[in-house]
Amino acid sequence: MTDNFLDKVYRVSGNDGMRDLYNAWAGKYDQDILKTGYATPRRVAEALAAVLPDKDAPILDFGCGTGLSGAALAEAGFTQIDGTDLSGEMLAVARNKGIYNKLWETDPSVPLPVKPGDYRAVTAIGVISVGGAPASVYDDLLAILAPGDLLAFSLNDQSMAMDDYGGRLKRSIASGEVAVRFEEYGPHLAAHGENAGATVYVLERL
Repeated sequence: MTDNFLDKVYRVSGNDGMRDLYNAWAGKYDQDILKTGYATPRRVAEALAAVLPDKDAPILDFGCGTGLSGAALAEAGFTQIDGTDLSGEMLAVARNKGIYNKLWETDPSVPLPVKPGDYRAVTAIGVISVGGAPASVYDDLLAILAPGDLLAFSLNDQSMAMDDYGGRLKRSIASGEVAVRFEEYGPHLAAHGENAGATVYVLERL
């Protein structure tokens, strides 16, 4: 079942299809994804902790899913975590973990109900990728950050190699829109060959 859902993730298209897939997967997601050696939540949380010493700073966990990412952030010492996701069923699982101060369901057709300065950092852990959020979400997340705020996220192997994802990031850095505060390649879905690795970034909005 693990490979079945993972394979579907890389084939599904559109927000409705993605929502339906994750709603159906919610009950088994943690069990299935952890079998793949999913290392990215811990890696992103530790990277952010290394850059952001204020562990009481407000953080938005975008695409929080069932809360594996929020649990990693809490383990890294962060105390003020909100989350949002397009799957109501995934959010129900996250809510039961008692990690988040506030959770809400994302509507991709409308802007995020967040303004610059609301959060010191935004995370998108295993979110912006082929089979996940479109590359344009990178721009959407930068738009809700004030200068000096941080974006902590990952790009898997497949997405990093694509101009719309990896190229967009490189252009953003080269233009001076953001500065790299952390960059490290390492394991992602270690037992799932095509996207076994990912690069973790913490960027500062300039």
